[in-house]
Order: sequence, then structure tokens, then C-alpha cells
Amino acid sequence: MDGDDSTWKHSQPMPMRGSPCVVSEANALAYIAKLPKKNRVFLFSDSDRAIPGDWDYLASVRPGVPPEGIMAEVDAWLRQYPDAWLAVDMRVGVIPPAIPDLENMLRTFPRVVLVIVSNDTSAHVWPRWEYPL
Repeated sequence: MDGDDSTWKHSQPMPMRGSPCVVSEANALAYIAKLPKKNRVFLFSDSDRAIPGDWDYLASVRPGVPPEGIMAEVDAWLRQYPDAWLAVDMRVGVIPPAIPDLENMLRTFPRVVLVIVSNDTSAHVWPRWEYPL
């Protein structure tokens, strides 16, 4: 990370627990296809209308459900799918997750976290996932 601003200057070769990374949907699908071990991926999104590939869905917002209710669902998901990855949908036009202090929650999340963005070449809070050639 650069000292003068809050965006990452270097990419990361693999997503890791405690170090979320940003990636476009297309790149996420391509990179995951190259991995020797296929983990189940859940898209944490406002709707199940645009789930990539063979991913599953975890609601990040629900009408009338407070953030505590969303976090209770996430806690249940953690217990039910101990090896799954969480892909947080931050694409343009998507309602961000109803989680207070999302950045800290993702940094301390006990799973691999992908932050799915519309453009992974622009500056983001997290490093970009760039699969090595």
C-alpha cells in the first residue's frame, strides 16, 4: 500500500484469509478454473439475478432485515460451509452489503474473500487478484 493514499499498488497472486482481494467477475471465473482445488464460492449480493458460473448465493441485504439479521445468516453460512469462499458483490449497480464497517469485517473474516468489482484495473482498497502466468 502506498503511504500517501489508500489504494494498493501491487497485486496478489492468490486470495488468502485476512487479505481480501479485488477481481472482476470474468477474471475470477478464469482464475478459479485454473486452481487445482475447487472451493465452493458464494456470491454475497443484493440479488440472485446475476450469479457467475456455478457459484451459490448468500443475501447481503434483505428488505426489512437489519444488519444483525444479515450477520446471523453469515454466521450460519460459516458453520454450514466451512471451506467455502465468499465473493462480495461490489459491482456497479449493486446495493452494497448491509454490514456496518464492511472493510474491517472482511479483513477479519475467517475465509477467503474475493471482492467482485466491475473494473479490477481501477484503484481499490484491496489488492487486485492477478493470477500468475
